[in-house]
This record gives sequence, C-alpha cells and structure tokens, in this order.
Amino acid sequence: MRRLLCLLMFAPVLSASAVLSGCGGEEGTGEVDTTLNPGEAAVSPTAGMHPYQPHFDAAAKEFSVPASLLIAIGYTETQLYHVPGDTSEFDGVPAAYGVMALRGEALTKGAARAGLSEEEVQTEPEANIRAAAALLDAYAEELGFDRADIGAWAPAVAAYFNHPSLDAQAHFVHDEVYRHLREGIAAPEDSGIDEILAPNPDATPKFPMPQFVGKPGPANAVYAGAVWRPAPSSNYTSGRSGYKAELLVVHTCAGGYSGCWGWLTTPYPTNPYKTSAHYVVNESGSEVSALVDEANTAHHVGASWNGLPTNPRSVGIEHGGYPYAGANKWTEGQVATSAKLSCDIVKRQNIIRDRQHIIGHYQPDPVNRANDPGTDFPWADYMNRINTCVGGGGGGASYITVDSNNANNNSAVARIVAPSANWTSSTNVAGYYGTGYYAAPTEAISDGATFEFYLSAAASKQVYAWWTSASDRSTTTPYVMFNASGTKLGTVSKNQQTGGGSWQLIGTYNFSAGWNKVTVSRWTTTGYYVIADAVQIR
Repeated sequence: MRRLLCLLMFAPVLSASAVLSGCGGEEGTGEVDTTLNPGEAAVSPTAGMHPYQPHFDAAAKEFSVPASLLIAIGYTETQLYHVPGDTSEFDGVPAAYGVMALRGEALTKGAARAGLSEEEVQTEPEANIRAAAALLDAYAEELGFDRADIGAWAPAVAAYFNHPSLDAQAHFVHDEVYRHLREGIAAPEDSGIDEILAPNPDATPKFPMPQFVGKPGPANAVYAGAVWRPAPSSNYTSGRSGYKAELLVVHTCAGGYSGCWGWLTTPYPTNPYKTSAHYVVNESGSEVSALVDEANTAHHVGASWNGLPTNPRSVGIEHGGYPYAGANKWTEGQVATSAKLSCDIVKRQNIIRDRQHIIGHYQPDPVNRANDPGTDFPWADYMNRINTCVGGGGGGASYITVDSNNANNNSAVARIVAPSANWTSSTNVAGYYGTGYYAAPTEAISDGATFEFYLSAAASKQVYAWWTSASDRSTTTPYVMFNASGTKLGTVSKNQQTGGGSWQLIGTYNFSAGWNKVTVSRWTTTGYYVIADAVQIR
C-alpha cells in the first residue's frame, strides 16, 4: 500500500490519524499525482532517511502547532531538505541547519525550549522539527492569538522568519508559506504517494500585504518578467569603473528566496557588507527578482578572477535554496528559468559562452565559497540550455525549444497557440519543463494544444517532446506533425505514464519553410489525461 503524505490542513493540530488517503490530483480534473519531494523517498531528500511526517505530527501535538503550518514553513525554507549547516552566501548571516533552516539565536532558543542540545537540532531531523515547533509555540504564547485559526498564526510565521525587511516578511508569509497552505504541495515523481500537503483554500494570513508592488525597472536592468526590487544605493556601485560586463557569476543563497532578496535589498549598516546581486531566481523558477541595474556594479564577489576585479566585470545571479547534492537535485523549473535569464544577459552583453566567462562563485573564491553554487550544480546541462537558447555553439545551434508558456519562448522562432478552456495550466506533477504544463482529459474531439516553430528554409528535423508522468496519463497520447502549409506529416502515439521529466524522441520529419506545427491531441482512449509541456526541434 502506498504511503500517503496528504496532510489535512483544516484542523489546527494534526495527528497521524488525520493523514488523508486518495487526495485529488490535477487542478479540477482528477489527475492522480504519484510524485515525491525533490530529493528522495517520502519527504526525505537524503538516501536512507525515514519519512518526516511522523516528526511533524508528533511536534504538532507536543507544542500545539498546526502540522500543516510546520510543513509549509519547512517546504518554503528548504523544500524539506535537511540542510547540513550550509554557510550563508552572505557574511554575517549564521549557517542554516535542518529541515526547518534554523539559524543562530533561533536555533539556540528552539533547542532550549524543546529540551534538546544544539547538536541534536543541527543533525537530527526529528529534533530540528521539534525545535521549530517549540519556537512557534513560544511566539504563539507571546502573541496570544487563537491557535485554532490558521490565519492568526501569520505574525508568528513572520517572527519565525525573523528578517529585517518588512517587505520580505510579508512576501514570506503571503506568497510562500500561506500560498503553500492554500494551494497544497504536490509530491515529486515516483514516490508512491499522492501529495505532501493537501490544499486549504481558506488559509488567509492575518498579516499586512507586501507594500512593494513590483514596478518596472530601468531598461538595462531587467529581463522580461522579472520583478524590480531595487537594492539601496549603499549596496551597489554606480557604473562599472571603466570595465564592461563580460562575466556571468552563478550563486546559491544557501537560504530561501524571500530571505535572499530581502537581505540583498537591506541597506547598510544592517547589511554591514553592503552585499547585492543583479538577480535572484526562486526555487521553483516561477519568479525572478531584479535588484541592480546591469549598468551598475553589484557587490557579490569579493575576489578577483583571472587577475582582474570580478564585480565591475560581471552580472551576478543568486538562486534561492542550497547547494543541493546527491539525490537532492536542483529543480527543473529553477534551472530552466535561470538558463533563460542567463541567455538573455549573454545576448545583450555579448558574453562569451564558456566556463571562463560563465562561472560559479567558487571559481574566483575557492577558499571561502568552495560550495557555491554547489558541486552538483548541473553545469553541462546549464551551458547547453544557454547555447540552445542563444542559437549557436555547444552542440545546440539548430535546436528550437517551444515551451507551454510563451514567456519562456523566443517569439521569433517558437510559440504555443493558447489551447481551449478544456486544457488546464498546471504545476501539480513535478518534472515539468520550464514553468508548468497543460493537461486535458482524453475525448474523441479535435481540441489539441499546438506548438509552432519557424524554419527559414525547408529541413529534415527530429521532434522531441517533454511531459510529466503519472498513472492517469494516456498510454497513447497522439502527437501530430504538420508542415507550414498545413499538410499532416504523421501521427505518433506516446505512453505518457513513463519517460516524464526528459526529452523523448517523437520522430524525424521533412518540414517546410515557415511556421510548422506539432499538436498534442486529446483524441484517444477516454478516461485518461494528455500532457502538453514542451517540444524541441533538432
């Protein structure tokens, strides 16, 4: 029997008996999600680790804290990854430990209140979760709110976050923790479970909304879609001191997204080292913050590179999260969004696409930043994505990728035609390409999702497709190829219950000059779902 981690969020405190079985799947469609948390079995991101659900249930009961809230906070902070004491990217910020990312005084206070040693809290997932629950219990006592009201816990969540930026506090509460509570958390692939957290649409935080509304930034600063959150003048240097941007530096924050951009937009002297970066990409790839105009020098690398100062010659990209390693992988969404951002920067700044010009923080500073962005950062894949996007070099010069989100496409050569309302936009099952996918129930009807790509001349091309796999997917999903004149070139049926999260060959076809098409059709055996995620033309 599959072990389920769907957690009922409507009760203020969960016990093991409150675990749901057979939770729903695709939004409003009934799709079954058979995924697992990014990392490994159950919610454990480390090989051999036991599931964390009993720890959340026990801590919730012991300290009268909603288990759903503990899980939402843990997922926001670490995606339920037991952080092994990763040193922050930012000097002066204490290292984070455990599933709940406890640091400094918070770790000390939580450990003492739970009757644990600090070493236990740092190294043992159960102790770490207990200490976090004890800390939230302390904030609840101080604030004196109704513990049965999930929304009333919001000020305690902000206190737990303990960040000097009020706007980052509000973002952490509204857009991360309570968004997870409202929307639920899907489990990653091949877990044998349905959900990590069931949705509670009524979870509304009683906390001020963020004051910042994301106004457009200056022309040089932002690639399309980024939220402009300007760093204070203390945290960057105007201009580039006679240099030009010829490097791109990849970082990981060793902390969550809200805390990362919040710290980089906190002025001196609270931020004593005046640190900043040009961009921050969140853990799922759904949001990018732009903090410093690319015409200016961000303070993100303290060491020189190849005999010259790094900062005035570089654009810095931070990533929410940690230096993930082993079974605990970087998410597809974050890598895809970051590579698209890097592609945009590389094209505008004419940066050379090699590992001497697109570098990790560890390269100029191998002593102090040896694990930034981490030994398992997917460099080969990252560089290939950039090369493919730019349209030259790296073996990907002829690749055209068409994503289900047109914001991720090069509109000159790739686009998706908006499908009918029968298709649902989703991120419910992990392993998707880009920022999500479309799902629709099978039916004997001409109602497909169409990916279009432009060729300047007729050519024989291979068609690859990307989808997310689950047990309710069609085993005969039709892919139909058309040339620019609308002539059907062929139909291929693919089993979408397997092969998800990677490129799968559809076939080779002789396409014509102009806008050719690949359509994912719904017309096949009923009772299943077909997925339209992305196609790639090679």
